[in-house]
Amino acid sequence: MRKDLWWRSVLSAAAAALCLSTGVFAAPANAAAAPAVQIAAVKASPARSGGPCPASTLFSATVTVKGTARLTYRWIRSDGSRSVVKTVRAGARTTLRERRSFLGSTRGWQAVQVLSPKKLVSKRAHYSVSCEAGPRDVSLSEAPGQAPAPTASAEVSGDGYSGKCPTGGGTLRFTGTIKVSRVPAAVSYRWVDSDGGALGTERLWFSGASTRTVGSSRTFLTGQSGTRWIEILGPDGRVLNTSNRAPYRVACAADPAPPPVVASVTNPWVTPAGYQGSCTRPLQFTFHATLAVSQPAKVTYRWVRSDGSTVPGETEIKGTDLTRDLTLTWPVADPARTNGGWARVEVTSPGQARTQPVKFAITCVHVNFSETKVVSPAQPYIGACPVTVRTTATITVTGGSALVWHSWKYPGTSVAVERISGSRTYTRDWVETGTAKGSTALLVATADDYGHWKESAPITWSVTCRADEPGQVTVSRTTVTTWSGEPGACTTANPYQLTAAATVTAPKGLTYPLTVTYRWRWDDGGYGQEEKLQFTEPGTRRATHTWMTSRSHAATMWLDVTGPAKVQGAPGEYSLTCNGKPPTPDIGGKVMSVTSAAITPANHTGACPVDLKATATITVSAPTSVPVEYAWRFDNNTSSPTQQITFPEGGPLTRTVEWKDWRAIVSTRGKVTGYLQVVAPNRAVSEFVSYSVTCG
Repeated sequence: MRKDLWWRSVLSAAAAALCLSTGVFAAPANAAAAPAVQIAAVKASPARSGGPCPASTLFSATVTVKGTARLTYRWIRSDGSRSVVKTVRAGARTTLRERRSFLGSTRGWQAVQVLSPKKLVSKRAHYSVSCEAGPRDVSLSEAPGQAPAPTASAEVSGDGYSGKCPTGGGTLRFTGTIKVSRVPAAVSYRWVDSDGGALGTERLWFSGASTRTVGSSRTFLTGQSGTRWIEILGPDGRVLNTSNRAPYRVACAADPAPPPVVASVTNPWVTPAGYQGSCTRPLQFTFHATLAVSQPAKVTYRWVRSDGSTVPGETEIKGTDLTRDLTLTWPVADPARTNGGWARVEVTSPGQARTQPVKFAITCVHVNFSETKVVSPAQPYIGACPVTVRTTATITVTGGSALVWHSWKYPGTSVAVERISGSRTYTRDWVETGTAKGSTALLVATADDYGHWKESAPITWSVTCRADEPGQVTVSRTTVTTWSGEPGACTTANPYQLTAAATVTAPKGLTYPLTVTYRWRWDDGGYGQEEKLQFTEPGTRRATHTWMTSRSHAATMWLDVTGPAKVQGAPGEYSLTCNGKPPTPDIGGKVMSVTSAAITPANHTGACPVDLKATATITVSAPTSVPVEYAWRFDNNTSSPTQQITFPEGGPLTRTVEWKDWRAIVSTRGKVTGYLQVVAPNRAVSEFVSYSVTCG
């Protein structure tokens, strides 16, 4: 379900309580009861783990279902990924499980999302993995939450051949498709034949499309049958994925007079065909070609290189497989002095044959660190905790643009990649809750030089936590992150989710239990609903606010504690461009307040259906160039359609809005509480209001 259409599902789910338009009726009282689904015991085992990687964590949940025999579900994760959808036979107690392997330190949560017989999301099972693991090629990782192993498929062109085999052999061609879950990515693969085993390992780079077509061929001089397939390999050579097997069959009629031995050499290629990266270490290029003979024979050949070198070779081909893979390794000791080269293979006996020359190219790219520092807080830091530490490192790429892999050391981050030309500054923020000191550094490597990491100078930092004054609550800096359910730009069809987060710390010296009240506020005058954090003892709690948007916006926001004493947290900035339109810097007036919220009648007892009306007063600071958009939200998962009101030049700055298209046809289950929420041009909310309906 798309998050921007959530109100449609909750409106239909609440049809038993409300009808938001004339002509929609409640289900009959004697209709079959909806299936009941309960999810309990959602946990990660172990919830915290340490030691060497990969580390394995088992996620489990107990589901109880009444009213149906089947349950459809999937696992959802904090990194935005999802498991495949599964269907199981439901019962009084059904245990759902999923095991994940993590290649490095990470943390997050996982939950069960039930899709049928009703939609439901479980509580979250949080986990933390702390282990030592070096960066890996993320496109080959098998750990869920990172890029899954690529998939592969293969097929043979044609149904084979039957008849007299021509001189020189007949060639069957195989095609395969390799697909990755996201780009950029690197994939190692090889063709495998049931008659002859694995061929040479090949490597593909994905920087645009996520699907690549690869080919292979085999020349048959005698009758033969078998299968050929593709294996996807990990960095350690382990097979991660295997395609389907493509069958082939060649039937050669007997030839009363064996033809003379004919040798051919085809399919020349070199890996890598191009290198772009650091030229401070030796490189190695491997040339390949396929040799085939019409009957068993000894073959002599030679490799000819562009630097004038000649490398002779000899092989004897026996058995039923009359093909051989020929290889030549060309080491380049000083890549900075070599911009490329070519090689070809020539058969000298029996007969003569040669391939076209194949080339490789070398582009030297240099990555240097120009600045590394602690931006905030000023070092050494002595003061209240928790505190957000921010470090930056600047790299400069010379010699052209290049794909650069990068990650931070403590606190460790996942490996990311982007194309860089010139200079780029990277920032790392993390929160220290206690006295600590250490150092971090930025690791970088060019795409073709992955695994040979270059590390910046250490960035040392020190945090000394000073005891807070008695009675003083502290608030950390606000951070804002964005996420989308589908890849691509922020659009009306693909809205983005924003999450603001900050920590509130209650120190010793206060009276417990303690209730801390707070609001989220924006620099454009917007504000959220008042919320609460409960403390039974001194400690730190995390406050978050999540919303969906497809509207361009740039703002600063912070957490404002209103009680027991007023404390304003450090602000955080964010900017989002949606539908290709950057944020408008000045749209005139802003919504200053939403007051006088009321529902009429507030308490109804008597005949149903009954028409309800919700009203509120909106005040702006000045005429606005865009309409004010608003909607009513209620705690029984219902809401009104989004509506608009304008404040033109010369008109009043305070106007009352009404929602009258509203009819209750059945009794509510006690009081229903809601509020009016303004979503544009800035965010604002009314105070809570309640109503109840008892149909006599």
